[in-house]
Amino acid sequence: MLFKNLLFKFNFKTAGFLFLVLMSSNVFAQNNFLGKPGYMTIPTADWRDGHELGFSYAFIPGEYSDDTFSPGAQEADVDVYSVRVALTSFMEVNFGVFYRSEIADEIGVGDRQLDFRFRLLKESEYLPTIVLGWTPPGSRSPVISHDYLVATKNIKSSIGKFQLSLGYGSPYVLVRGGDDNNFWKSLSFEEKENFGNNHYLTGVYGGVSYEPLSFLGASIEYNTSTINAGVYAKLWDEHIMLQAYTFEGKEIAFNVNLQFSLNFLPRSLRRYEKK
Repeated sequence: MLFKNLLFKFNFKTAGFLFLVLMSSNVFAQNNFLGKPGYMTIPTADWRDGHELGFSYAFIPGEYSDDTFSPGAQEADVDVYSVRVALTSFMEVNFGVFYRSEIADEIGVGDRQLDFRFRLLKESEYLPTIVLGWTPPGSRSPVISHDYLVATKNIKSSIGKFQLSLGYGSPYVLVRGGDDNNFWKSLSFEEKENFGNNHYLTGVYGGVSYEPLSFLGASIEYNTSTINAGVYAKLWDEHIMLQAYTFEGKEIAFNVNLQFSLNFLPRSLRRYEKK
């Protein structure tokens, strides 16, 4: 029954995205449940040069929703819809909506999140890519804030491609107080644990992915709350990524990512620029 429900959600939520596939033109990386470069639930520093637009849908089972972004809330399955845009060669913005259909009558649309990624260092032969992730302050209950610094290194070998990521998530968040007349004075640093005992991305986290084939891979991660593992496939010349994984081997989750280039120059001009 669980498999049938997940299959229905997977088919229904992704059908509307497929028409965008033909607009794609670049190669893209593995993405997490928020539609950002990452493994299952953690962000990585993986970066693809060039302007990029991405859409994502993810399903998180209610049993583990409070381990990722809704600590203390009523357990309910979560549908995560997100869009990501690369504004420059070193900055991306991501917006996500966390919809809980089972309790939508009580909470409405659900939580919303806006965050930014900044590339501080570009990967070279010996050095990793380093990215800073930042969620702007302003929420009175920032349970889904993600502030982190992460490094990622890609390693190619005769048996496939490996990717290693190690990061640190801030255990503190900027919380907005009750003073609506002075926004900046109302801000204060608080520990994430004060908001539903949230341990997600609070401290050292990391993960590893392995691609034996160009279109198929597996990954394992530690997000400071749970250890998760899964597999993913990159289809249609890597324009669509499908991923299924488990939280601690107990519950199944999945996400679908579709992304394409914002470089609308004619193909002949793009070839000329590369010369």
